Amino acid sequence: MKKSININGWKIHHQEKLIYQTNAGTPIIRLKFFHYPTYRQTVLINKPPEQCKLKSKGHNSFYIFQHKAGTKGTIILDRIITVIPTLSYSNLNDNWGKISDFPKALQQKYKQSSKYWPLNLEIIRDFFKEEWFKIDNLSEWVKSINNFIKDNLKNREKQEKRLGADQALLTRTGDCDEFTDLFITLTRMRGIPCRRLTGFFIKQKKTIAEAHAWGEILSPLKGWIPIDIALNNIGNHTINYIVLKIEEFNPALPDYQIKTIHSSKVHYKWEFPEPLITCIE
Repeated sequence: MKKSININGWKIHHQEKLIYQTNAGTPIIRLKFFHYPTYRQTVLINKPPEQCKLKSKGHNSFYIFQHKAGTKGTIILDRIITVIPTLSYSNLNDNWGKISDFPKALQQKYKQSSKYWPLNLEIIRDFFKEEWFKIDNLSEWVKSINNFIKDNLKNREKQEKRLGADQALLTRTGDCDEFTDLFITLTRMRGIPCRRLTGFFIKQKKTIAEAHAWGEILSPLKGWIPIDIALNNIGNHTINYIVLKIEEFNPALPDYQIKTIHSSKVHYKWEFPEPLITCIE
């Protein structure tokens, strides 16, 4: 009989690099790239990226690289991190509170419309007429929206680009981005604080890290609860989830940003293969 493995966490080896070239001058290159926050997980840095400073803002953590460079070269961002997820579970049959318990000011704070969360479009606002949309019990409302999204996004296809909630409804197609964006849009319309988490979902059998997005809602009684409609995982933060960044009021934080200072145009190419994952028993 094959012995089962008790996995406690993951060692993640990133091997990204930036290859650049400029026609003249010695540019100052500034890179910003996200690092695993200590939200829902313990994070240990086994090997930090060279010449980088680690900073934090809110829940998110990120590295900054800023140095004068030659006319061409390669910046290596090799790093190794250990992530130990903090397991949690909120039973959908428990009392999560009422939507009407949220203060109006808090509800309004989360109602900004954006490209991916278009709260003001007619196709989205039509949901105000649905009976299930008016449910006040939070856990019952989550059950209803889970069923609605699974019934209306029939094709779970990998998308080349992120479509947003309205296009997901029109095409009835999407991957984890579309499932999450539609969930966040309708949830915020209903007055429930909600946000997007991105990172990795690790398949244990093959130790493969897949880029993934899922949501979180705020319960008046239980705090933030993870909701992953795409993987049919409601309320459960398992060993498989690794958080890279939290998008609360900016729906599209780029994983990597590059700026150049005092230079002519810089041509560059990112190389960022999938990280190498090993399990920690």
